[in-house]
Amino acid sequence: MSLWQNFHSPLDSEDENPAADQRDFPKLSFGVELEFSLAALPLTRKDHEPTDGRQVFILDDANIATKEDETHSMNSIARLRNALAGRNDHADSAKRHIVKTLTKAGFRAIVEPDMKNEPEGMPLDRWIVTEDWTIKPPPQDLGMFKYTFVPVEVQSPPYLMSEGSLREVQRCCHLITRTYRTCSPESSGLHVHVGNRTQGFPLQTVQNLMAILFAFEPALDMLYPEHRRYNSWCVPLRRNSVLAQRIEYSKIELRDSMDVIYRTTSINQLIKLMGACDKSGWKMTINLQHLKESETDEDGFSFVRKDEVKRTIEFRQHEGTLDPEAVYHYVKTCVNFVEFAQEVSTPKLREWLRRTIDMKVEDFPAVAVLHAMKIPHSSLYYERKIAEREDALKRNQGDT
Repeated sequence: MSLWQNFHSPLDSEDENPAADQRDFPKLSFGVELEFSLAALPLTRKDHEPTDGRQVFILDDANIATKEDETHSMNSIARLRNALAGRNDHADSAKRHIVKTLTKAGFRAIVEPDMKNEPEGMPLDRWIVTEDWTIKPPPQDLGMFKYTFVPVEVQSPPYLMSEGSLREVQRCCHLITRTYRTCSPESSGLHVHVGNRTQGFPLQTVQNLMAILFAFEPALDMLYPEHRRYNSWCVPLRRNSVLAQRIEYSKIELRDSMDVIYRTTSINQLIKLMGACDKSGWKMTINLQHLKESETDEDGFSFVRKDEVKRTIEFRQHEGTLDPEAVYHYVKTCVNFVEFAQEVSTPKLREWLRRTIDMKVEDFPAVAVLHAMKIPHSSLYYERKIAEREDALKRNQGDT
């Protein structure tokens, strides 16, 4: 039992017949992006962990990039070009090996470059294996170099939200970690896309969601480690959004910021308001760019939407992980956030947010927010994880 489970929720009905206010909503869809580093060894290098039990991916020595290659005085540009070509070859070979592993286990999977040669209208029920060069290799002790790391991103197909779908994602995570030596460096992330199948969301639903996430961002930051709270690849709403800038320059009271969100009259207006000031909205902790509609803006710039299928809200703040339990709870939490935004009465929500937005984090922490949003199972999970992280931090401080 949690200390925070009895906080008031705007879903708590004061009517004598609470069922009268309930509506039927379609089951939401979701997809995940799993970012990680795959440990690899050149063919001639000794395996320092032969008893690990998981295979290490083997690289051809011919195109291994080294510092000597990059700084050699003669033909340095040609050497670097060859090294980069070798790096791409390694990534492609690793991706194809992962696809074979997934296929053998019963998953439909494809390497991302192969999709370019396919005809239009191919099925969407496939796992896509690609690379992400923003994933940096983890630090290794000098003189104890063990591996070359290949940056990998595995994208799930869209699933309808269900326990069976979540188990399939967990099965994929377990398969990868059981088969390969992997790690999740600080530069990697776990991204979750939530959709209303292919239909997008009503403006009011997205307004409700962004109002919740903006209001409780300082508390919800507790769900994530420090390196995911101030990160150039998952930028905070309260610091870098157009709304945050408007609050600062126009001296808007924090509780009145909710009114600014609800004054938007189109999904594109809302996307601009909650995006980054430099227009890189896809880097925010919450990416709404996939919901953008075709338009010509006030400056005469035209945007034409090309993809009519992927209308999703992307949650980007979670640290990289292949832990099946962590992935399960983050997906459930993200989907539950959007479900809450659909189901809640907007007037009740706005009143609740105005009363709680100025509360200190210690008085209304992340776990209390999750309980108020009727996500009890994941609330208990995150309460345990936050306590474990805080205990680990105290131990590390005691060792220094």
